[in-house]
Amino acid sequence: MSAWVEELSARGYKITPQRRLILDILSSTQRHLTAEEIGLRVREIEPSISLATVYRNLNLLLELDMVCRLDIPDAPVRYGLHNGHNHHLVCVNCGTAVQLGVCPMQGEIKRIVEESGFEVNSHHFEIMGYCPECSEKRKLQQKPAGKGGTGVED
Repeated sequence: MSAWVEELSARGYKITPQRRLILDILSSTQRHLTAEEIGLRVREIEPSISLATVYRNLNLLLELDMVCRLDIPDAPVRYGLHNGHNHHLVCVNCGTAVQLGVCPMQGEIKRIVEESGFEVNSHHFEIMGYCPECSEKRKLQQKPAGKGGTGVED
């Protein structure tokens, strides 16, 4: 049994097949997935589970801080397992999100919190840009026509 399922059980929640499946899917990927992507993967294994059930379970897992929500401007919300900090490099083209293993603002946040007396329960940090694949595609699309480009020579 995965640590996520054990934690859910320790908190007194039923280990339903749907919850187990969603946690397994999220733990088996390096990217954050949309609810629709999760739903497709769930239905490949168990066709009777609806997208509404996926959303209900994701909302519960969000409330329990087991899953984090990644809001990307002009893109669907993505979900991933909550591994402490929610800090990512996010591709604004394809939505790929790479979780950072460190908090780049930790010292600064600690100082501000101590000065203000503010009690923090979570914080998020995203760096928006282009993943290597999308960056390469953009470079190819930006090549001028003519020499070495994709256009027709004069």
